[in-house]
Amino acid sequence: MGTIPGTHSSKSEEEEPQREVTLPTYLIGQYPITNIQYHQFVVATNYQTPVYMDDPRFNQPHFPVTGISWFEAKKFLDWLNQLTKGTYRLLTEAEWEKAARGDVGQQYPWAELIDNTIISKWDPSKGNFGNTKLKRLTDVNQHPSGISPYGCFDMAGNCYEWCWDWFHPQTYRYAPSHAPRGAQDGNRKVIRGGSWSSNGKFSGRCANRAAQRPHYRLNYISFRIASDLV
Repeated sequence: MGTIPGTHSSKSEEEEPQREVTLPTYLIGQYPITNIQYHQFVVATNYQTPVYMDDPRFNQPHFPVTGISWFEAKKFLDWLNQLTKGTYRLLTEAEWEKAARGDVGQQYPWAELIDNTIISKWDPSKGNFGNTKLKRLTDVNQHPSGISPYGCFDMAGNCYEWCWDWFHPQTYRYAPSHAPRGAQDGNRKVIRGGSWSSNGKFSGRCANRAAQRPHYRLNYISFRIASDLV
């Protein structure tokens, strides 16, 4: 996880020191949760609709659901588990980064093999970023060329994703090397992946760390689900 000091000018100190972590096997959603999926929860529980549902830039059925807080993402998962008898949850920050960059620690979710070397360079065509000036969300399956090594869509761009962890700028200096779950408390939750409104060359990097207050309902943060392999 993280970035090797001095190797990238576009990084933040929160990404250092780079370290190796081990994780138990887990399952991850191929896409972020969409508006049409979240709507089932709203109807079943008579819960309030997300913010921006009247805005065509964000309300299409197969767009990732945004305008929901970290706590509301958790409520959705509680409902889903009760409905399916499952054990669905949010990804930890470490799980998210593993799913985005694979085993070789590439800079972006996409890469190509050139002369037996894996090359991962910035390419704005691989996702929906502020750089592309679309200024709205896109369907979660719209950028197949940008999928991660594990087949996950939208790991860079379209929307950030809530993670389980509380954010702390020095997490990598003290967190355990096996199955880290972030700080014990805090005032912001980790978000990962960049969005339709962010500079993708920086925010779309797999190592990039960001955070937001968990009660905020913003048009650039969604979530995807995970589950332990049992």
